[in-house]
Amino acid sequence: MCDVCQEEGRDPRFHNGKRPMQFCRLYRVYKSQVANINLCHLHAIELFCIGETRFLESHPRLALRLHRSTRTSSSDVFAF
Repeated sequence: MCDVCQEEGRDPRFHNGKRPMQFCRLYRVYKSQVANINLCHLHAIELFCIGETRFLESHPRLALRLHRSTRTSSSDVFAF
């Protein structure tokens, strides 16, 4: 399922049709880390056209979820 559609409560089949989901990596989100997301066809095109920074600005719920996921995963790494 498309991560953006899931966060915004949309049906990705409406955007995507029968096309497969696209696995995308965001390189400029985190310092020295890569964020992996699944996108439908239309959101993948949007990411390509406007770039990572503006894409996350236009989808704040996704940005917030990515922020929360790195906070929890980084705290698990250092837990003894």
